[in-house]
Amino acid sequence: MRIFGKQLGVLGLSFALIVGVFSMPASAHFMWVNVGDYTPSTERPVKFTIGWGHGFASPVGNVLYKQKGLDKIFMLDPNGKRLRIEPINEIDFKVERPLKKEGAYLVVAKRKEGFRTKTTEGYKRQSKKGLKNVIQCSYSGGYAKAVVDVGKGGSEIFSRPVGHTLEIVPLKDPARLKEGDYLPVKVLYNSEPLRAELYATYVGFSTEGAWAYNVKTNKEGVGRIKILKSGIWLIKTGHKVPYPDPRECDQYSYSATLTFEVK
Repeated sequence: MRIFGKQLGVLGLSFALIVGVFSMPASAHFMWVNVGDYTPSTERPVKFTIGWGHGFASPVGNVLYKQKGLDKIFMLDPNGKRLRIEPINEIDFKVERPLKKEGAYLVVAKRKEGFRTKTTEGYKRQSKKGLKNVIQCSYSGGYAKAVVDVGKGGSEIFSRPVGHTLEIVPLKDPARLKEGDYLPVKVLYNSEPLRAELYATYVGFSTEGAWAYNVKTNKEGVGRIKILKSGIWLIKTGHKVPYPDPRECDQYSYSATLTFEVK
């Protein structure tokens, strides 16, 4: 477990170097869900955007403009019923109706999977086949979830896996946490526990892509994130495995995120 600090004189420089080292594995682009209100009223539908970037300095800083890149986005109500999330424009989404039922809701999003190959001439959205001067090929997928609480929260929908290839499952309702508490989460890869690195940060911690907290999961796939400050949080993990045919591609590369708010 590591907690990263900001500037503290000479010691701060050491911390900054540590942040740089531990930020690198988490520096690739990833997707997350931005919720307009994580504790909404029952009067109007909740709005969303899809974040896209390599840092979480602001929930509205970077958004995914090409909605055709999304495979799925929907919401699960406290009973597990699926609610439609509809586009408003090329950036914004909203849930099909106001959330009248008290409890925890889960927003679920999945990016379209596919090949991305880096060559000396730039990136190509295809496998290695037919390309020259290939540097690296990845078959990538991105998955994102967000917890929304109406009223006092409740229900266990947030702790139910949704079946993503890579997934972060919160084991407590973030709405019941406060500053200084720990949020236990479980990382699953193909529905099995995974030893993985978890990176977490909150809005306002850093504009330079640094992460506020880092921890490894155990053999059960469980790690605990300390809530250093109230606010909007993002947790991220990633996983890479060799691609079965190296003539076609080099690796599978997956990322998963979870966003929520602690009051």
